[in-house]
Amino acid sequence: MISEQTTTFANSINKVFKDIFLLEEALTHKSWSAENEGTGPNEKLEFLGDSVLGLIVTEHIYTNYPELSEGELSLLRSVVVGRNSLKEVADEINLDKYLKLGNASVSPALLEDAVEAVIGAIYLDGGWSEAKAFVIDVLGDRIEEFSKKNNEDSKSRLKMIFEKQSLPLPRYSIHSDGPDHEKIFFASIRVGDDIIGKGKGNSKKEAEQAAASEALKKYTNE
Repeated sequence: MISEQTTTFANSINKVFKDIFLLEEALTHKSWSAENEGTGPNEKLEFLGDSVLGLIVTEHIYTNYPELSEGELSLLRSVVVGRNSLKEVADEINLDKYLKLGNASVSPALLEDAVEAVIGAIYLDGGWSEAKAFVIDVLGDRIEEFSKKNNEDSKSRLKMIFEKQSLPLPRYSIHSDGPDHEKIFFASIRVGDDIIGKGKGNSKKEAEQAAASEALKKYTNE
């Protein structure tokens, strides 16, 4: 028996399923499944959806952003399919209202998995074109936004990496040397007790950019 909330969710994302049981499974968390015999959890659909999502985004950004290097494409993809981004997608489609949960509480990780499970269900039901249409619909604007940030500056790109991993943001410290009319600024970036980048310049901004550029080498292929 398909629940009303599953049908309502399908309508809310403008998808007509040939096999709506796939969507029902995508919305079923293992905590619900453990308490309700005969219901399957969404873990396998999440496994499939993770790969489908990655390939769709990879193909899209490879085709539409030819100016980006391999390292920049890799960074863009990782941010777009990262937990923060998928949590925002889940919020936008009100996914938490339609999930079947047992004793589990809603968390960013749970919502990320559920988004991927929904993508897996759409792929199995409608194929590549349907899955791609859904992914680009919910992530297209975000891809465009992140691609612009990716090209802005090293500080923005470094911030994106840490946001993608849901880590505390790097801390910048500045000191200067020399007379006022020809000061040289020195910047360092810390994560915890570790210094991940150093740089210098004729202004605070220039020094921070240089430090961020050095730090990026630790996190990308540049």
